[in-house]
Amino acid sequence: MALLQHQPATHTPARRFCRAPTNRAGRKPPQHMQRLASSRRLLQAALAPARANSSLSAAAVAAPAPANGAFPKMPAFDYTPPPYDGPRAEEIFRKRAQFLSPSLFHFYDRPLNIVEGKMQYLFDEDGRRYLDAFGGIATVCCGHCHPDVVEAIVNQAKRIQHSTVLYLNHAIADFAEALASKMPGDLKVVFFTNSGTEANELALMIARLYTGCNDIISLRNGYHGNAAGTMGATAQSNWKFNVVQTGVHHALNPDPFRGAFGSDGEKYARDVQEIIEFGTTGRVGGFISEAIQVFQYQSVG
Repeated sequence: MALLQHQPATHTPARRFCRAPTNRAGRKPPQHMQRLASSRRLLQAALAPARANSSLSAAAVAAPAPANGAFPKMPAFDYTPPPYDGPRAEEIFRKRAQFLSPSLFHFYDRPLNIVEGKMQYLFDEDGRRYLDAFGGIATVCCGHCHPDVVEAIVNQAKRIQHSTVLYLNHAIADFAEALASKMPGDLKVVFFTNSGTEANELALMIARLYTGCNDIISLRNGYHGNAAGTMGATAQSNWKFNVVQTGVHHALNPDPFRGAFGSDGEKYARDVQEIIEFGTTGRVGGFISEAIQVFQYQSVG
């Protein structure tokens, strides 16, 4: 999550977010997180001389006023969480080290203890408020504890918490119908999964079964999960393990900003064509890519 701390201008900006990522499991965090930490350190170093020669705090340095003299304002928010009396970060950190797999690493040596969320904000154990610029994580980026969402969850939990698709229940059918109404063309059939990894595993299996072709084309630096099948489609060494990963070929990502060939679409197309010609039987089962790839490599030359 991208967090921005809300605090008085006289406070020193929190430094816990700018430290190098650590990993108790001995595996490096993803490259984009390493580069993010490095960029933050460089930014701090660049701003240090200006801070030393000025009595103004960083929060007081504002951008030029817009032509109409009015700055955009954040939506009103007057919620104050009740005092937190649960376990402190140190105790949670100790339990995590003892009882959780070290593969569940965190990206900071002093991670936040997030105890409550409300709309676009998160609160730590000391009541400090943070703007969650992601609104959540990955497939659940819809903010925190929105009253409509909370009400729907509570109402459903009061009726029945869990059942099986072997019996009928209107909720799953209604939800599938609502999703289908938002999709274009003939995309009207829904298969629910528990995660993005499961969804991608299912998609790869369906493509291979339907076409009779095992070969899949993915993009370099993409992330699609780390289960048996999706790990092959993922193209980042930090998210791979030494297990058999076959049938996936990785093409260059046609990123006009940092891609290997800039905005030269013909070169990217030629790369895919050569993969098909030299790495497959001439037919492929499917193509998988992220709608937005968050990390890209440096350009060639």
